[in-house]
Amino acid sequence: MWQRINPARALTLIAVVSFLSAAPPVQSQDQPQPVVSLAELLKAARDGDSAAQLYLGRLFDEGTQVPQDFARARQWYEQAATAGLAAAQNSLGRLLGAGLGGPADLPRAFELMKQAADDGTAAHLYDLAQMYENGAGTPQDMTRAASLYEQAAGLGHRDAAVSLGVLYQNGTGVAQDFARARALYEPAATAGHSRAQNNLGLLYTRGSGVVQDYERAAALFQAAAASGLSTAMTNLSVMYENGFGLPQSDDLAADWARRAKSDTKTAFLSDPRLGSAIRLEDTATTQKMQTAARAGDPLSAYLLAFALLDPANPAPDPVAAARFMEQAARAGIHLAQANLAMMYFEGVGLPQDYVLARVWASLASLGTDPRPLALRDRITRKMTSGQINESQQIAQRYWQSKR
Repeated sequence: MWQRINPARALTLIAVVSFLSAAPPVQSQDQPQPVVSLAELLKAARDGDSAAQLYLGRLFDEGTQVPQDFARARQWYEQAATAGLAAAQNSLGRLLGAGLGGPADLPRAFELMKQAADDGTAAHLYDLAQMYENGAGTPQDMTRAASLYEQAAGLGHRDAAVSLGVLYQNGTGVAQDFARARALYEPAATAGHSRAQNNLGLLYTRGSGVVQDYERAAALFQAAAASGLSTAMTNLSVMYENGFGLPQSDDLAADWARRAKSDTKTAFLSDPRLGSAIRLEDTATTQKMQTAARAGDPLSAYLLAFALLDPANPAPDPVAAARFMEQAARAGIHLAQANLAMMYFEGVGLPQDYVLARVWASLASLGTDPRPLALRDRITRKMTSGQINESQQIAQRYWQSKR
């Protein structure tokens, strides 16, 4: 027989809602593929081809083939939006709403997203719903938000379904209905949606619309925490502290609470195709690598830096590693750029600097390895819109100088 959760503890369990922030906009699932040269694309866009303008906007917005540059994305989206392309209107609205690439303009962002949503695209309906839910550029209207989420969810938009579930869970804009919330969360949670997993876990901890089941709740919090959701980490900490669905453990409760408050450090990125990591105790190999690195060989610099960062090696030296990693990064090795970004992000061997971290992560994202993209977005979540814009200007100047 399950006992009811302590009301005081229940208050410390947190639901995850959705809101607009200075984080980068969620982009189209189908990233643009280079079918013509950038020069040809630019010419077509300058000649008034609205499809080319939209394409260019996405290129600079996503930053996978050119350095991410929200200011230039705005410029091209603006032209395509003027031509009436709904996708450009919506994307421009997101940048204006977040203040990325220039000053924020919430009223205009709302009007653009409202125009875009007229085409009935699920993503456009979802973005407009967020504007109504948060009162961004328009008076808050939870009923209208719920209606738009319903439409988008009906078209298969998973985030919209979860956001609608939150409204039913809280009785905001709709009559409170835990069973409906659960029905909206379940498919998304099964598919690995961390916000759905966390919020479904809350229903099970409280016995809201379901039979109270701490073990099921704990499993859901664990799944969401494993994907990096800090709110789920906090909730998992509460479960361990109280022994709800898990063996009681003050140590694990404290550990998850710490993780929720700070990013878990990420392992540095390697690729066996670049060569095997060296061992510092192999004096002859180390000296050979040092000689080659100092003579300007970027691969030797990268491998040496990686060895100097490895805590398993004797006498790791993060400061020296930073020098060699930057040498390799400036020579164009994308994984070196990603690792240098991480060193700036976490303050390893270098002063912590989110702007420079994002500069190097953006440059690394131009390679074929998808991991730097995740790192870039992780760094971005810690930054203000002003810092993001500054980092893009620096990355763009660096990229142009190398070209």
